[in-house]
Amino acid sequence: MFQKLRTLTLTNGRIKHLDTGYEQLNIRGAVALHQEVHLKKVSTHGHSSFYCSVTAQVFNSSGSCTLKDYCEIEELTNAGNIQIRNGCVHKINSSGKFIIEEKLQSRRFDAIGVVKAEEIVANHFQLKLSGESEISKLLADNVVIEKDRVTLLPLFKKRLSCHTIKGKQLQLSYTDAHIVDGEVVRVGENCLIETLYYTDDYTIASNAKVYHIIRREKE
Repeated sequence: MFQKLRTLTLTNGRIKHLDTGYEQLNIRGAVALHQEVHLKKVSTHGHSSFYCSVTAQVFNSSGSCTLKDYCEIEELTNAGNIQIRNGCVHKINSSGKFIIEEKLQSRRFDAIGVVKAEEIVANHFQLKLSGESEISKLLADNVVIEKDRVTLLPLFKKRLSCHTIKGKQLQLSYTDAHIVDGEVVRVGENCLIETLYYTDDYTIASNAKVYHIIRREKE
């Protein structure tokens, strides 16, 4: 039998003392939480700010949400704008704007839209670009960057700018990067890469530019 979670719904205010008896928190308005949160599920639709650490199994955001401290979340879904300082989110599905101020670790990060981050470490990272994204350092075993074909923005607006992309299987398009470092690297259409390092194989699309190509020996 499905067990209904003990749920609290907040619509407004600054919350400094949240009853620990609840398992699910719903936010339906403008709410700021000033205490640590340990919940099975968080659902926020509106404008929410979490000033202390957040631990949750499921976190759904469809408004504007800011996590200002460390977070540890099993599964996060974003359909609006979310900003995270740092933490570990095992599974991410984002279809809006995702901002990471410092460093985020993830097993699987799937995004359609815009991602802006200082550092992302993941097993699998896939981004369908619908705007201008920026990631200083992207470290992932498997990386797929492509443009989202639905939005009407001009193509030059759908780009990812990176300093470093490092992983095993890298498949890039519409990407500007200073360093790309992988085992098998597919440099697709409209890429601009300063230095490409590879160990096994690489391909470069006819309308992509790569200025330096260096083969590494396998460790």
